Amino acid sequence: MAGGKETPRQKMIGMMYLVLTALLALNVSKEILDAFITINKGLEKTKTTFDIKNKQQYSALQNAYNEKKEKYAKAWAAAQVVQKSSKDIVDLINLIKAKTIGKTEGLDPAKLIGKNAFNSDTVWSLSRVSNKDNYDVNTEIMVGSEPAIPKDANDPDGNNYTATNLKKKLSAYRDLLKTYTKSNKTLTTSIDSLFSFPEVMIDATGEKTNWEALNFYHVPLAATTTILSKIQTDVISAESDLISYIFADVEAATFKFTQLNALVIPSKTYVLEGENYTADVFLSASDNTNLPTISLAGQGAKLDRKNPVLNGGTSITIDPVDGMGKIKLPTNGTGIGLKHWEGVIKFKGPQGEVPYHYMFEYEVAKPALVVSPTKMNVFYRGLENPVSISVPGISLDSITPSISNGSISKAGNGAYIVKVSAGSETNISVSAKINGKQKAMGTLPFRIKSVPDPTPMFGGKGPSDSKITKGDLTASQGVRADLKDFVFDLQYPVTSFDMTAIIGGESKTLQSTSNKVTPDMVTLAGKLRSGQRVIIENIKAKAPDGSIRTLGNISLKVI
Repeated sequence: MAGGKETPRQKMIGMMYLVLTALLALNVSKEILDAFITINKGLEKTKTTFDIKNKQQYSALQNAYNEKKEKYAKAWAAAQVVQKSSKDIVDLINLIKAKTIGKTEGLDPAKLIGKNAFNSDTVWSLSRVSNKDNYDVNTEIMVGSEPAIPKDANDPDGNNYTATNLKKKLSAYRDLLKTYTKSNKTLTTSIDSLFSFPEVMIDATGEKTNWEALNFYHVPLAATTTILSKIQTDVISAESDLISYIFADVEAATFKFTQLNALVIPSKTYVLEGENYTADVFLSASDNTNLPTISLAGQGAKLDRKNPVLNGGTSITIDPVDGMGKIKLPTNGTGIGLKHWEGVIKFKGPQGEVPYHYMFEYEVAKPALVVSPTKMNVFYRGLENPVSISVPGISLDSITPSISNGSISKAGNGAYIVKVSAGSETNISVSAKINGKQKAMGTLPFRIKSVPDPTPMFGGKGPSDSKITKGDLTASQGVRADLKDFVFDLQYPVTSFDMTAIIGGESKTLQSTSNKVTPDMVTLAGKLRSGQRVIIENIKAKAPDGSIRTLGNISLKVI
């Protein structure tokens, strides 16, 4: 039925129905009516065969469902609905048979229905009916006195035996089956053809009539019983074809693979001490005879995860042995930080090409060399001490530093400024956000020191010098403070100093309130002769923290 060509069994049923129709078109004798017994027996055997087949199919489907509930849940639920609907119609037709035969023969209809060896409902054999040519009873029960207006009313016993009711049930059954065959046009067409009920039909005399009257009005009991058996066979046959289709449809939708590989995918390969190493371990399936196509969108692109569509993109090379795509992305020129990529894998499945969304992220960082001089961990009071803080394998944005004595503020990508003012030591602690939780990364101690005093210079000479030429003395413009060989480039402006010299046996001291020599100092320097001494003392300079430092004296002999 579902395959487009009739099987021998279907041809046999069709031939029986042709014979039945031909016999109905004749004014047959009682002996000829006995031929319906043979046809009906054939139909009953066919029903039994389908009963056995259907039970086997339901059993196989249920076993599959019990083993893989998620995969077969939809198919098993549909099968149960179809099974119940099919049984309801078969049971209804058995009631009609029992009612018409019972009333014709004067027997209790309830005693005419029993169970056969396959636990299927069956009706008293037609061969035991003596009034096979009676057509009044079934006409009265199933159609009524007006064939053009078939009745549709319940019997006083509460059951509805009418042909109109049967047609409604069959139409509903047809529509139910078609809800499960939308993707199979051949099977849908077959079901439509099997349960077709045109509004107008033509009888043997060429007159217009309806389905109810054509099959059950003034039709001998032997014929109506055989017609009802044929309808039962159609119902069970359609049920069988549908269950086969539902089961096969699940299997057809299953992907086929040629090899399995064990894969371990770690959440990350860089693990800090104290953390747990975590990874996903699973079997991957691939088919090296049906390799997928893999495309990668541009960096930062966002695709629809449920229905990914990528026009163009970069094609990814696939290893024909393991079926895996090999992604190789350069990091030069991409900048540091988190990189987000998405793409599409297309695989040819049983129902056509299916797209799958994939996504991955990684972080690009500059190579970092960390050297910690433990004897040189020093912060200077009053200065903005720059420090770089990083934890290998952790994003800079996830790092949070703190200081026990002083303040620390962010100055850039991994750069911070530390300020201290008092105390002799401090500690910097670092925590990082890992998997949504703050985790301590460690603590480093630092000493706190004051910035060393600068060296005063006058005429190019300092405290360690002892002589100065008369030319250098008179050319000097003032005093400056130099901080030699220090890690910071600092300025110590001189705010005042004194110049002392002995002239004619008398000591004379002059004062400048800046770093410049005064006119009187220039005059005093000009009077000094070789062998006399000049002293630059009480030198004051302003430190970066605002404090005033008193620097050492410079004592020079004029040569």
